[in-house]
Amino acid sequence: MAIHIRVALSDVRVETRTVGEDVHIDISPADGEESAMETTPGGLAPLIQAGRLEAGETLYWSRPRLGVRHTATVLANGWLQFEGKPYRTPSGAAVAATGGSQADGWTAWRRERDKVIIGSLR
Repeated sequence: MAIHIRVALSDVRVETRTVGEDVHIDISPADGEESAMETTPGGLAPLIQAGRLEAGETLYWSRPRLGVRHTATVLANGWLQFEGKPYRTPSGAAVAATGGSQADGWTAWRRERDKVIIGSLR
């Protein structure tokens, strides 16, 4: 059996392993992402500095066809926390939400309080 997986993501690490005939795919922040979080501003930092987003705000991504609603929290340094893990960009968090498929987080995530797409805040 041959399995081919191609991954092209900027801030997510994807690891695969086989256990018997099963293939396990693990998605996590890229090496150094958690430590980089302390010194590197996230993609949402300019929106926080401009007063368009606030630390602690909830963002959501509704996916009605899948019956799923994802939520993430804006961190003070401009990163997003999704399912307990930090992501430097909205797209990184969106890719994690999809399980590894490409996703544009700037068009996916909305601000909870007024339903505004975060990309429109730039």
